[in-house]
Amino acid sequence: MNQWESNANYVARVYGSFVDWEERFYICPECGEPVYECDWDENELCDAYCPICGFMEEDGEEDF
Repeated sequence: MNQWESNANYVARVYGSFVDWEERFYICPECGEPVYECDWDENELCDAYCPICGFMEEDGEEDF
């Protein structure tokens, strides 16, 4: 599982965000923008769930 898949699973499970597994994008729960796998590298997706708005888990309770 790559970082995009981990992020997609997490935002879908925790925030109820839409994930399109065929087109490979998920909707950011904070800004509503689509986060496409092909637009971001692994490091950018490790830093934030949404590289567009910088949304990340605030309390450090990441449970992939």
